[in-house]
Amino acid sequence: MDKIVVNTVKVGSAFSTVTFGAVSVNAPSPKAVEMRHNVAFGQEALARAAPKIAKAGVTVKSAATVPLFRADPQDPSRLIREVNGKTATGRFVNGKFKVLSAA
Repeated sequence: MDKIVVNTVKVGSAFSTVTFGAVSVNAPSPKAVEMRHNVAFGQEALARAAPKIAKAGVTVKSAATVPLFRADPQDPSRLIREVNGKTATGRFVNGKFKVLSAA
C-alpha cells in the first residue's frame, strides 16, 4: 500500500506539499480562516455521520437468488454461502464454490 504524506508545510510557508507514492503536489497553503472553516465543516459532518458509523454491523440487501459469502468464524480458510434461504460451508476450487457441508 502506498504511503500518503499530507501537509508537509513549514509553519508560515506559502506552499504545502501532498505526497502519494511517487507523486508530489505543491499548492498554496490554506489561510487560517479557511482551515478553521474546513475543520468546523468536517466536525459537523462527523457529528451527523457518527450515529450511523457507531452502529455495529452491515446490512446487505440482495435478491434471494444472489449468494452471499462470508468467512467462517470457526475456520477462516472456509466460506459460508447463503442463497435461497440455505446455508453451506465450502471453498472456491478452480473458480467454483465447492460445498464441504450444508446446513
